[in-house]
Amino acid sequence: MLMNDFESTTACKNSMHKISDYLTRRICETLMQHNSEGLMLTDATSQIVLVNDAFCKITGYSKDEAIGKTPALLRSTHHATDFYQKMWSAITSNGQWQGLIWNRRKDCSIYQQWLKVTAIYNEDKQITHYLALFQDLSKLQLHDTQTKKIMLTDSLTKLGNRELLISRFSQLLAQCALMNLHLDVIWVDGSQLAQVNQQHGLKIGDLLIKAHAKRLAKLTSSDQTLVRLYADDFVLLSVSSHNNNAIEAQLQYILNAMRQPYIIEDISVSVIPAIGVARFPQDGSTEEQLLQAAETAMLEAKKQGGNKVTFYNKEQGVACQRRNQIRQLLQYQLTHKGSGVELTLHFQPKVVMRTGKLYSAEALIRWHSSELGVISPVEFIPIAEESRVIIQLDRWVITELCKTLQYLKNANLLNFTTAFNVSSKQLIEADFVKWLSACLDEYGICASTLEMEVTESAFIHEPVQALACLAELKKLGIKIALDDFGTGYSSLEYLKVMPLDTVKIDRSVLFDITSNDKARSIVKNLKRLASDLNLEMVVEGVETKEQHELLERLGCDYAQGYYYHTPLALSEFLALINGNIKH
Repeated sequence: MLMNDFESTTACKNSMHKISDYLTRRICETLMQHNSEGLMLTDATSQIVLVNDAFCKITGYSKDEAIGKTPALLRSTHHATDFYQKMWSAITSNGQWQGLIWNRRKDCSIYQQWLKVTAIYNEDKQITHYLALFQDLSKLQLHDTQTKKIMLTDSLTKLGNRELLISRFSQLLAQCALMNLHLDVIWVDGSQLAQVNQQHGLKIGDLLIKAHAKRLAKLTSSDQTLVRLYADDFVLLSVSSHNNNAIEAQLQYILNAMRQPYIIEDISVSVIPAIGVARFPQDGSTEEQLLQAAETAMLEAKKQGGNKVTFYNKEQGVACQRRNQIRQLLQYQLTHKGSGVELTLHFQPKVVMRTGKLYSAEALIRWHSSELGVISPVEFIPIAEESRVIIQLDRWVITELCKTLQYLKNANLLNFTTAFNVSSKQLIEADFVKWLSACLDEYGICASTLEMEVTESAFIHEPVQALACLAELKKLGIKIALDDFGTGYSSLEYLKVMPLDTVKIDRSVLFDITSNDKARSIVKNLKRLASDLNLEMVVEGVETKEQHELLERLGCDYAQGYYYHTPLALSEFLALINGNIKH
């Protein structure tokens, strides 16, 4: 009996899927087993799950000896701890890392390899595996001058690259230590590259980088090492005597040259260069310490407005090291699920001022680090916002909140709205609305029980995308609150164009409200404005009985602050909901 068209088509598709799956397996097996480079696959917890024959040949470990272990099996003692922390920070932030690394074979011999580690993501953009590919450079013959040049040259600028920097650094440090000389590590940041790429395109951005390189090369001597680190960041290594005059004069020449406008394909481009300088031996004794010190000094120059040279100081260094440590530890907490419960949610109630009754709450993240103790969100959230870590952090908060609300719903305790905060970066993530909708569906949470708090900063850089995102969230049923109104770039324009339900008056407005007639007038008129716009108004940061009574007389209905409740741990919040805490 012949199959009908539908059955025939289905059978054909099934057959093709089988062929495709078979070919995929065969291709993967071929790549793994017949590749001359070592390959290692780990799961998200860094446990080795697969290696190839080249891995075994290079390292001396059999597959049985390697599988189930972690890459620490291969670790040498040639790198400081922060080398690996920076490597993993790059992998989790950028999805990959590559560079030179010293590793150890089974027979304990140390060798240098070129390593590339790539993160593998699932459909939900979560890391599931890491793939490491490496070459044994001790076996690689590099007598060919052209091959050496290619490996140590930046392809865009033709300057040295990061690998040349690494190879020269150790030589120069040894030379300076032996001859009692100074090594100046100069970090030059061209700045404005992101703006140029955005306004004129990546082609003009690349030409700007090449123009930077050309000017810098003209101002450096043959006995100095100039490399392009990444983007428009360059590093110059210069050996000098105890006299600083020569290097300081050169730095001024570099700064003056980079200040001059560039003409690129008839486009005039001006930049605001920032230069940071660290010096061996006073600012550090290793490559990592000196580079970090130079970068810290450069960032300080940028912080001060740019167009200047800044020398490193230890206070900046300590602060920079702490920021890096916090960033790495936070990334680890968000990436490794089994790392211990250090991140938790607290809930700060919002109350009806007339009765003190709970009507809403705001979910707030808290972190008690096993290494650093309690870290304030005032410290770690801005650090997270410097990178994509904030995207993961926001989504962790939302997921944990949905789990809590699911519990409250099942216990018939969910009869109020709960607010959560998101960063401006989250609103321009293409998948945010889809992800959030899926999260609500997974935990059975009604969108109308949530309120998302955003600040005005969300609309400074990408206002069109941010507003479009809010409009989609509004369609889902999520309420929108404008947080911290009255600070920063506060504009009545936002009250007009944003799809708002609530405006939250910042605590700074209340600072002297009991003694300042102007402050009282501001709050009174903001309340009237909110009512005219049909917006709910919440006053943040109420801390005293006098503030409470005055705000109530001014017509305010809702408030939040330590006068009513501090942020509560989940158990305390549940007790409040159940009426077990008396006020």
